[in-house]
Amino acid sequence: MEKAEERKKHPILNLPQFLIIVGILMALVVTLSLNLKGRENDALSAEEAALATLVAQEKQRQAQLHLTLTYVSSGDYVADYARNEGGMLLPGERRVVPLPNPPPPTSTPMPTPVQAVAGPRTPFEAWWLLFFDGPAPGH
Repeated sequence: MEKAEERKKHPILNLPQFLIIVGILMALVVTLSLNLKGRENDALSAEEAALATLVAQEKQRQAQLHLTLTYVSSGDYVADYARNEGGMLLPGERRVVPLPNPPPPTSTPMPTPVQAVAGPRTPFEAWWLLFFDGPAPGH
């Protein structure tokens, strides 16, 4: 029984040891949480950079579209379209259409004459030519 009483008198951890362990565990939880937040921040930064690139491209596209809209709304566009696409002319103007140069004539090669090969006159000669590749004896 003395050993049981000794154990009650001396706990496994005293108060300062308990507080140190709790502090270490809390520091570990905070460190892991900050690490997770750092990784999330890195991912968001990469996504932000990609989106910034897309925004810059779209701003450039918007500027080009605005210039196109300004040109299409002007009288110059209407005059250009009427002359080039619509085929219209101002009074006193004449349409001049350049003709393309015709391609040079190409020479066609003359076919080489093919000599007619005399075929077999009888079925016997046809079979003989098939098997022996030569004329039949006596023919």
